[in-house]
Amino acid sequence: MGRAPRFTADQLLDAALEITLAKGPAAVSMTAVAASVGAPSGSMYHRFANRDELMAQLWLRTITDFQAGLLEALEHPDTALAADACLDHVFGWTDAHPELARLMLLYSASDIAADWPDTLAVTLHAANHGVRDALVEFTQRHFGNTERESVDRTVYALIDLPYAAVRRHLPNGRPRPWLRTFTYNAAHRALALTKAT
Repeated sequence: MGRAPRFTADQLLDAALEITLAKGPAAVSMTAVAASVGAPSGSMYHRFANRDELMAQLWLRTITDFQAGLLEALEHPDTALAADACLDHVFGWTDAHPELARLMLLYSASDIAADWPDTLAVTLHAANHGVRDALVEFTQRHFGNTERESVDRTVYALIDLPYAAVRRHLPNGRPRPWLRTFTYNAAHRALALTKAT
């Protein structure tokens, strides 16, 4: 019977995350990750077929964790409360997970892995499509239509505005209270929850 692996997949993904944030995605290799945790290079291949699979799994772990809270917020039957819950989630998740927020907001899926394994690419597409569908469904409930301007307003209010607010304070800061308040107010105006002044 073989020995149980000394390092879990999550530990190896955490090591890949640390290297990515310190030196950029290009610095991540199977050898570099193994060295960072003190594992034999060959043991990496018991967990991941290659570097692209390793990095794709890191990206998927990050975005699916973030998206789960976003999807839950969008399900609230009251769209005004759903909107605020989305904004709460973006600020709260990025505050609670600053390293993951840096990965998600500073890089793209193509930056992370140039050649996504087919099955993981399908998983990524499904995850992103699920969020798009939820935003369109919110738009229908809130505006009563899914016309382009209405969808644009939703995406601007619930995605673009809070992302911009947290991104400008990376890597080491967090949005000041006035910026958080401004973001909520601007999102409310975009969604016509308050009158423009």
